[in-house]
Amino acid sequence: MQKVDKFYGAFHALKGIDLEVRRGEKIVLCGPSGSGKSTLIRCINHLETIQGGRIVVDGTALDHSARAVDAIRREVGMVFQSFNLFPHMTVLENCTLAPMRVRGVSKTEAQATGRKYLERVRIGEQANKYPAQLSGGQQQRVAIARALCMEPKAM
Repeated sequence: MQKVDKFYGAFHALKGIDLEVRRGEKIVLCGPSGSGKSTLIRCINHLETIQGGRIVVDGTALDHSARAVDAIRREVGMVFQSFNLFPHMTVLENCTLAPMRVRGVSKTEAQATGRKYLERVRIGEQANKYPAQLSGGQQQRVAIARALCMEPKAM
């Protein structure tokens, strides 16, 4: 990320942000409410459009082309405060939908991966429940497992 600027009208939300995260590196974005943490993350996945600067993820420059946006979204997993789980689908179905539709993974493979990541976040026993049957913390872990099921390069 080089010299990234993001405006909301006249409000300059991100001012010349420079950030490099290397493979395997873990970082924390910490700051008060309204300081631009979520905006920065949303820009990486092109959920928000930047007005200046450049974003490159694993060698792919984020431009406005659908191909570049799709390439980055396949490789960057995100979980926000609103988990957006599908209420009509079980926990396991929530975890398998994207790998099957986006990556073309078989149902058997997607289910095995889903179960692996549900176990990793310690809610494997909840696989056949629906989101409404889970606590908020459990729903958050489902959202994390769901993102991990895409086996992203960045999370």
